[in-house]
Amino acid sequence: MIICARTWFILSIMLSVFTASLFAAPIQIYTEEFSPFQISNKQGDVSGLATDIVTNIFNHANIEHQIEIYPWFRAVHTVEKTPDTFIYSMARTNERENKFIWIAPLCHLEVSFYRLKSRNDIEINSLEDAKTYVTAVAAGQPSEAFLINHGFNVENNLVVVASHEQSAGMLPKDRIDLIFGADLFIENVQHIFQMDTLWQKVYTEPKLSKTMFLAANIHTSQALIEQLKESYSTIKPQLISNPDCPQASF
Repeated sequence: MIICARTWFILSIMLSVFTASLFAAPIQIYTEEFSPFQISNKQGDVSGLATDIVTNIFNHANIEHQIEIYPWFRAVHTVEKTPDTFIYSMARTNERENKFIWIAPLCHLEVSFYRLKSRNDIEINSLEDAKTYVTAVAAGQPSEAFLINHGFNVENNLVVVASHEQSAGMLPKDRIDLIFGADLFIENVQHIFQMDTLWQKVYTEPKLSKTMFLAANIHTSQALIEQLKESYSTIKPQLISNPDCPQASF
C-alpha cells in the first residue's frame, strides 16, 4: 500500500508539471456579470459565489488562469470556437450537452415569470397560462430557447431583449406583461432599479430550473480536463456551502 501511495503521489506531481508545461500562458475563463455568482469591480477583478468555486478548482490544480467578463452571447461563442477555454456559470441543457465538456457543478438556479404586483389580472399556474400574455426574455439564454421550443413566438407573445435591464423599463409601460428569467438575476435587476416592492414572482418553471456548471470547449486537452475534475473531487468536501449556491453533485 505504501508503494501504491508513493506511486500515485509521484504520478500526481508529474501530471501537474506536465500540464503546467503545456499551458505556459494563463488559461482563459469566460463568464458574464451575474450577481451574486459573478461580480466584477472597476479594476477588472472577478469575485462571487460561483467564481470562488472556479478559482479554488484551478488554484488546487496549480493552473494559472484569467477570468474575463463578457456579454453572455459573446462568452458562449468564444468558448465554442476556442480550444482550452472555459466558461461558467452555464446551465447544462440537452442542447448544450454535447457541445461542451462539463467539469464541475456550481450553483442551482431557478427560472420564473414575474409581473407587476398591480397586475392582479395576471394569474399563471402553468407554462400554457403564460402563453396568453406577452413575455420578455433575454437573448442567448436557455430561457429564450425554452420558450420558443414550447410554442412562444415573437409574432404573438414573445419579446427578446438584449438584457433584463431593458425589460425593467418595458414592464411599467405595459409594453410587456411578464419577464422570464433566473430568479437571482431578476431580483438583482429589481434592486438596481429600486423596484423590489413592485414586481412579483408568479410561476417558477421546474423544467428549466437547473444546476449551473463550469464547462470547457469540446476540444480541450484531456490532461487538463482530468486534472481539473480531480481537483474538484478533492476539494469538494472543503467548499463552503451558501444558501444561494449549495454544493451540487454530479
